Amino acid sequence: MRTSSARPRIGVTSRFRQNIRSHSIHEGYVEQVTRAGGLPLVIPCADADGDLCTSYLSLLDGLLLTGGEDMDPAYCSGTVRQPGYTYHPRRDAFEKRLAGSALDAGIPTLGICRGAQVLHTVTGNPLIGHVPDVNGGRVAHRISLTETSRHSVTLAEGSKVARAYGERTLKVTSYHHQGLGEQTPGGIRWRVTARADDSLAEAIEREADAEGDAEGDAGQAPWAVGVLWHPELPADDGPADGAGERTDPLIAAFVAAAGAS
Repeated sequence: MRTSSARPRIGVTSRFRQNIRSHSIHEGYVEQVTRAGGLPLVIPCADADGDLCTSYLSLLDGLLLTGGEDMDPAYCSGTVRQPGYTYHPRRDAFEKRLAGSALDAGIPTLGICRGAQVLHTVTGNPLIGHVPDVNGGRVAHRISLTETSRHSVTLAEGSKVARAYGERTLKVTSYHHQGLGEQTPGGIRWRVTARADDSLAEAIEREADAEGDAEGDAGQAPWAVGVLWHPELPADDGPADGAGERTDPLIAAFVAAAGAS
């Protein structure tokens, strides 16, 4: 059992690098969770075994779903399969099962970039296969396969992201070309709480069920947020390695929610 003085245990998903047979994770996730007062526990990308997911979650106070490879275009509205691109169905299946179990259990969950897409799809919603096809290039959500973008997002008043950052507009580091499609009826509902200047969703937060949620307070949903930007990466004026000495406010809010659960 975690004592009141112990750091909340944050599970951080990893990616499997097939070419070097290695599970890996960007240092920014570990540094930010640690700086926010959490204890990062790296979860290897395993097979989507129900018992294994349950065992991992039993150790955790919070779950951080990290960024990485594209999700399979089967989850997109329309088939947009990139020639020569290597998809990772094992990671898709494992993280969707892990995320679904965390949401069912009411475990505080933060999805970053791909992680937000996992949250969106595991609750029955489609992805946008290629953002430039729908926004006409109005906002560059990434520059290239190797270059991030910086753009503005507008945060919804009263949202968890707005409360965390203490402002309504934010300059973010972005590196995605898949987006969040329109939600379908039924299941867990998400409120869009940030949009880019092209009106596309950049953040979602779990809404309470109409009758209240059994895992949270009456009428209040468990803490679950997905953002398409990368709060673990430094801003333009920060150092290139990790996220410098800053603590990202949203990751800090997530770790605090995990500590309070």
